[in-house]
Parts: sequence; C-alpha cells; structure tokens
Amino acid sequence: MEDFCYYLLKSSFVLSLFYIIYYLLLRKETFFKFNRFFLLLGLLSAVFLPLIYITNTVELPTQDISGNANSIDLLNEQDGFDTISPFTIILAFYVLGASFFLTRFLFQLITLKRIIKSAIRKDDAGFKYVITTDKVTPFSFFSTIIYNPKLHSQKELDTIISHEEVHVLQKHSYDVLLMEIFTALQWFNPAAWRYRTAIKQNLEFLADTDNKEIKQNKKEYQYVLLKQATGQQNLSIINPFFNSLIKKRIVMINQQKSKKVNLFKSLLIVPLLALFLISFNTNKTYVAKGTTLSKNTIEILIDKNTTDAELIKIKKDLAKENFDFSYTTVRNKKMEIQNISLEITGGSKSKGEVSSRFNSASDNDTIDNIYIFLDTKQNSISINNADVKHKVSSSKTGLKNNKEQISIATSSSGDYDFKISKETEKDFKFTTNDEDKEPLFYVDGKKWDSKAVSNLDSSTIESMNVLKGESAKAKYGDEGKNGVIEITLKK
Repeated sequence: MEDFCYYLLKSSFVLSLFYIIYYLLLRKETFFKFNRFFLLLGLLSAVFLPLIYITNTVELPTQDISGNANSIDLLNEQDGFDTISPFTIILAFYVLGASFFLTRFLFQLITLKRIIKSAIRKDDAGFKYVITTDKVTPFSFFSTIIYNPKLHSQKELDTIISHEEVHVLQKHSYDVLLMEIFTALQWFNPAAWRYRTAIKQNLEFLADTDNKEIKQNKKEYQYVLLKQATGQQNLSIINPFFNSLIKKRIVMINQQKSKKVNLFKSLLIVPLLALFLISFNTNKTYVAKGTTLSKNTIEILIDKNTTDAELIKIKKDLAKENFDFSYTTVRNKKMEIQNISLEITGGSKSKGEVSSRFNSASDNDTIDNIYIFLDTKQNSISINNADVKHKVSSSKTGLKNNKEQISIATSSSGDYDFKISKETEKDFKFTTNDEDKEPLFYVDGKKWDSKAVSNLDSSTIESMNVLKGESAKAKYGDEGKNGVIEITLKK
C-alpha cells in the first residue's frame, strides 16, 4: 500500500520532468514526429522507471556477540491498534478519483460507439467513412472518420478528410487512448492534464503539416481552420478537426522549420532521469567486509519493513541449521517495526552451543537495519546495526604487486586507525598511525603482540574478526578501546 503510493508519486515526478523539458525546449519546435516519440517515451518512462533501482553496496563491520548472555527485557507485543493508516485513506481517495475518470472514459467509448452505429458507413482503401446526420464536428477514431456532409462544402470536406486521414494512417488514436487512461490513473497530477493537451496538440500539428491538401494550397487550408463549426462534441478520446488550438495550429503551419541541432536540447532529460534514480531509487545492500569471512556462513538482514511472514521463514530456515530463532516485535500503525528483541541459540553440539541476544535501540521511530551473521563452522553469531559510524573497507591500492589493504577506523572522529596490508602471498603487515594506540591481537583466544602477528603465514589463517568501539570494550574492557583483531588459525 505504502509502496504503491510512493510509486504513484515517483511516476508523477518522472512525467513532470518530461513535460517541463517539452514545454521549455521542444514545444515551439517543428519536430512534430520527434516530439511525438519524446512524449510517448515520457509515458513509458513514468510507468517503468520508478520500478528500476540502483543497488548501492554498503560495507558493514559486524559486532561479535557470540555467546553473549547479557539479559534483556523482552518487549511485550503491542496491544491492538488502529490499522487505518494515512496511506489507507490516501489510497481510498485515489481509487475514488481513478474510478470516476475511468468510468467517464468508458462512457465516452459507449457514446462514440452509439454515434458510429447509427450512421451510414462506407469503406474505401482501408478507411472507414461514417456519414452521420448528427450535428458533430468531423473527427477520426482509429480507422474511422466521422463527419456530417451537410455542414460543409465539398472543398471543406476534402480538406477535413485529408487531415483526418493522416490521423488514421499514423495511428494517432493509440496515443490519445493511452494518454486518456494515463490521465485517469494520474488524475491528481496537474502535469498529467497538461501532458494530455501537449500530446493532442502535437498530433494536430502532425496532421496539419503532413496532408496533401495543405501541400496543394496552404492558404485555403488555413481558411477552413478559421471557419468555426457548430455542434462540437465533448469527446476527449477522438481527433477532432475543429478545436480550441486553431490559432496555435495556424502559427505552426507558418513556422519556419527548426534546425536539427535543436534536437539535442531534449538530451537534458537524461541527466535529470539519472538524478531521479540516484536520489529516489537507490537500494542499499549491506555486506560484511574486512570482518569474519569464513566458509559456511548465513547472512540475514532485518529492517523496519520485514514482515512477520519473513521472520517466520527466517525461523524455519535457521531451524534447518540447528539454530533456534526467537523474536518479539512491536510495530507502528504503518506495520513498521519499532522495536525488536532477538535470541538465537543452537549450533554444533560438538563445539558447544552458542546463545546470543539482541535488543534494538534506535534514535528513530523505527529500527535501524539489523545484520545477522552466523558461521556454522566456527559456531559463532554476530549481530550489527546497519547504522554504521565506523568505516571498514577493502580495496585494491593500485600499488605494485597488487597489494590488498584493509583500512580500519577505530574511532568515528578518525583520531586513530590501523591498517592490515598484504605484503606477499603469505605475509601480512599491521601498521598504525599511533603506536600508543595499537589494537589488541588475539590468536586462537590468546593475546599476541603485533610483531608476532606480522610473522604469521597468511595461509595458516582461517578467519579474521575485527572488533572496535563499544563492542571491543564490552568484550576486552579498556584494553580494547583501540580495536581488537581476533585471528583464528586453521586446525
């Protein structure tokens, strides 16, 4: 429900971008065929572009709480609350509006069918000419051209029919119907109504400048346009010959052809659409980097939109790996998770079962992303809030021998940090900006100095786990204030 509301807003925004570019840069140009393509591209982009997302990978440190049995107060499930959210009200209002305009659209189709059915029909060269006695303005709808011959002279009829035949041959009715449906679905968007007018106006420009009558006598053609017809019908789904755009049509008929270089102005839409995707359609994917990286791992991400069904699936999946996953959630009226308590127990009995608990704490009204990292081989559990203030990154430095380097900031202020760089295939080098703030090193649970660690053969290392900040202090006291690197050797 909420996602659909956001989709409508994004779709409206994309359509507005196309309309602004058209209105400011293309409206007065004579590129009528290109403008038709551009406007149709805007409709398709408004439908599909909000569904396209850019994935942004965020590197996360993990907070190791393996075997942590700190007690927590489990949250009571929220008592019954009103499930009617603002989005429900907005959606209901939207559906009422869309239903009204779609019903009006269907009524126009029925009215049009009635007019055609009651008239005399004549087929010729792929065109269907419908001669009616009703007092209507000549118009076309797909391959059908409707007119009342008694209201016009033969010369006027030739001009009118020539104009409408262009609508039929170039299939302009598809554009009109598509825009009518789109306008009904985006009735709340002022840009959609202006876009509708722009499409119809451009189609009239096309039909005015691409028919045989205007090529033979432009002056006479303009006289026919100036003559007002009586009995004008109010059907928005047709291509009428007479309409309120006559003045603009005459101006465009006499307009000098635009220079082709002006087409490049339309390319301004490309960076605007790219900015839209970056600003509104970027998904963050959280990945653990530079931390515990061993085989047989399970990675789980829980965010505010995680549903009960998804939590149940997590529980079932972990049960298959001999882990019991218990949770208690409190949700707001939008069904977002405000608070969550987790407890994970189990693992390999031969190595001793582990138990970890976690209680969410956030400055926001909803939980921050929670990243759970289980190593079934090492029998360890790590949990981290994705609201990360410390940076852990791993990248190629571009130095000779393609040395890999992991930079670890152990303080959000950046006062100190240390680096792990791969010097050769087997050797690691640990360096720090401040020797007085060197991190602790633990190898297989025993404290080592940095010199001894530097002499380790990297091929003997099974995994490295980085602790920093409060998680390091919680486990190692004040000694861990500068960060801790836990190394597990291969057995």
